[in-house]
Amino acid sequence: ALDSPVEAPATSAPVEPTVEATVTEPAVEPTAVEVTEEAAPTSTPVGKLEPLSIETASQIYAAAIRQMYGVEHSFGGDPPEFPLVFIRSITDDGSQLYAPVTPPQKLTTALQQAIATELADQPFEIFWVESIDELPSEEAGGIKIAEGQGIFITPGNIMPQEDGTVQLPFYMLCGTLCLSGKTYVLEQIDGAWQVTGSVGAEVMG
Repeated sequence: ALDSPVEAPATSAPVEPTVEATVTEPAVEPTAVEVTEEAAPTSTPVGKLEPLSIETASQIYAAAIRQMYGVEHSFGGDPPEFPLVFIRSITDDGSQLYAPVTPPQKLTTALQQAIATELADQPFEIFWVESIDELPSEEAGGIKIAEGQGIFITPGNIMPQEDGTVQLPFYMLCGTLCLSGKTYVLEQIDGAWQVTGSVGAEVMG
């Protein structure tokens, strides 16, 4: 806006009022600059959830349970063949390894039943619980276990990767000094999902 006009002093000749113009620079919006950087290696999986069929999801979870129960049970040698397996029905990517990368999800009843069907040939009975506090157990060093006869599994969310594999955080607890956790990499080989490796942090005790 211009300043108010200023009256000229009385002279014999009219004098035009002098107005000092104020120039205001227009506001300039910052220009977005696209910076492309090579992704740095990460110790945690990339959080990406995609809809999966119950059949596919159940096969992936069952493969991870078989691996954790029968191979990476932290006992060495033959698996202990715990008769009871308690599985948390609410996912947790953290699994005490690192901060969750996807929000917790409730495993549906249909998915729970499909997982149990996939594991029908295993030597254990499955119980679904929402929390470790639901285990019918005694205190053992501050950690509740099913009278030394069972394990507690906390699954994470299945995260499909661009190369066709999936990543799945997984954690097993079977006592005060009996635990195992990692993020599995699973791949479909000859029509069956199999654990082919792991990424990121691991815990073993």
